[in-house]
Amino acid sequence: MSLTRHRSCSTFTETKGLLMAVVVDSRRDEVLAWLESIPDFAGGELAIASADASFRRYFRWTLKGRSYVVMDAPPDKEPCEPFVKIAEVLLQAGVRAPEILAQDLDNGFLVLSDFGDLHYQEAIEGDGRDSLYELALGEILKIQTGLREEAKALKDYDEDWVRMELEIFREWCLPDCPQEKYGKVTTLLVDTFLEQPRVFVHRDFHCRNLLVLPDGNPGVIDFQGALHGPITYDPVSLLRDCYVDNAEDWITSKALAHKSGLVESGVLPDELSDEAFLRWFDFTGLQRHLKCIGIFHRLKLRDGKGSYLADVPRVLRYAKTVLSRWPELEPLRSIVEQAKLLA
Repeated sequence: MSLTRHRSCSTFTETKGLLMAVVVDSRRDEVLAWLESIPDFAGGELAIASADASFRRYFRWTLKGRSYVVMDAPPDKEPCEPFVKIAEVLLQAGVRAPEILAQDLDNGFLVLSDFGDLHYQEAIEGDGRDSLYELALGEILKIQTGLREEAKALKDYDEDWVRMELEIFREWCLPDCPQEKYGKVTTLLVDTFLEQPRVFVHRDFHCRNLLVLPDGNPGVIDFQGALHGPITYDPVSLLRDCYVDNAEDWITSKALAHKSGLVESGVLPDELSDEAFLRWFDFTGLQRHLKCIGIFHRLKLRDGKGSYLADVPRVLRYAKTVLSRWPELEPLRSIVEQAKLLA
């Protein structure tokens, strides 16, 4: 696992105030002391790999010519237990998730296998783009078909959760829109979200959470937020990636190819039409994109992390494409047009 070239990562120059800096330095010392206390890992060199949009950050630990990723997740903010449990489930299903080599759950420290530095975001710019996407969709299919029972043990991606995420867009981009009015016009998205077959949902399956391993296969990271949710969520997260521009014809082709795989696997019924599947795909993606636009604005306005705003125009284009495609979304489209966006 590696986050070294993860372009969405915030830098430590964005931390605010001396107190925060002291806390960060204190935890780094704790990480180092913990590693030195483990016989198999003592004697290495610690370097910052990255932080992300949450409270987690990552180090690289180099020892005897090998490197490992060390997760630092404050237990009162980002407990490690979900990551550990879901990693075990994914590995059992044959998904290439990081192996957990050492853990201190009380303090929020993990040592993980290092997946290297080549993220999908960089790799898909080369000649093997289509092949990389086929492999990534194959991993989604493996998760959706191979973890059907395990998915039921996850928290449910229920109506309250879906509406909470949609509310992020209203709160940060539509402050003048009454909550009740917004709730009514987004009900169609909520209903479509909930009517789909439910599977294991990674929830952030995109180019910055996939790495190309030495054998060419994708390594999957950042899965600790997995939920039991709609079957189109992970495919649309990948194909309408917030960080990648993809053509609509290409997206449709890949989405329907994935649908065929689900039908062949018995997860979807033969009689499900392409239009019905694409409607699920579009509406689910729209819910995600509105949430992401809201989160990107919150990161800037509340947390002082402005780098994500560069991706808002792309995400908004994806959202507007869907809003203009389905006539029943016209009431929502007219409200989204009123959003106060910084990008």
